[in-house]
Amino acid sequence: MLSTLTAIRAQQRRQRARQMRAYLSSTKEETTVKPDPVNHPPHYVAHPSGVECIQITEHMNFCLGNALKYIWRAGLKGDAIEDLKKARFYLDREIERRTKETTNPTKENDDAT
Repeated sequence: MLSTLTAIRAQQRRQRARQMRAYLSSTKEETTVKPDPVNHPPHYVAHPSGVECIQITEHMNFCLGNALKYIWRAGLKGDAIEDLKKARFYLDREIERRTKETTNPTKENDDAT
């Protein structure tokens, strides 16, 4: 009787293992997403937060958005140093723009105050 019970349990374990392998292979196929280099490039969706870079940068002006983009992806697509230099380029442009704005206010800026 004990050997029959042991055989039944072993058969049940094998059946559960087959079911689990079948389940895991089916969910793996469902969750495997092909990279979309146009709409969701891997180097923009790789952040551990799950946030995509464009979700942040679309609320910024061009230079700040590009600086953040290059910082965000530094090292994920090629040379990290090059990405950080590009970020610095855009930060420098933004600093220059804002400096000019504060030292040479336009008529439009005068009207806003």
